[in-house]
Amino acid sequence: MIADRNPVALARAVAVTIHEMLEDSEAYAGATEFLQSNPPPPDWVLPEDVDAWLEALREATPYPAYSFHHVPLTGGADGTNHTVINRYLQHTLQEREDALTPDSSPSAVAGHSSGRHLAR
Repeated sequence: MIADRNPVALARAVAVTIHEMLEDSEAYAGATEFLQSNPPPPDWVLPEDVDAWLEALREATPYPAYSFHHVPLTGGADGTNHTVINRYLQHTLQEREDALTPDSSPSAVAGHSSGRHLAR
């Protein structure tokens, strides 16, 4: 999990983390070819460059996977409602795990949202 109030900084942090993970590991089939055919982090000038790299990754392979979620952080003595946040994160992680688990039942995947949500 990576968190940031700025969605542009968040997307870049996620992309750089995944890029480094792919560079440092032989665990992902096709990682070398993907990295060679897509620009590296120093070439990502605009936020759209990061978005394009992340979308190319999503199209190329189901793993490593990423998703962005907006998590409300309000309430509580310190400004954070930890119970709500913990429930939300637990639910979101379970949804993502379910979506990535092969299942022949279309109803098992229905209702799961995929796509990119901005996080703060």
